Amino acid sequence: MRGIFELLMAWRWPLAVIVSTAFLSKALIAITRAGIRVEIFTRRPIKVSTGPSAIQAEVTKVRL
Repeated sequence: MRGIFELLMAWRWPLAVIVSTAFLSKALIAITRAGIRVEIFTRRPIKVSTGPSAIQAEVTKVRL
């Protein structure tokens, strides 16, 4: 019985690292699935150039 207790005490920190890493990875996956929202506020016109001439757009709020 004493040998099992010593074995558990020896593996205490490695097991704690593995368990905490698993919880952190689950949290990161949940945050990633929730998505990231970015909002841009501007009062200046934005020029978008996709060809020879630019398109001018008036944007007050953009949600990505």
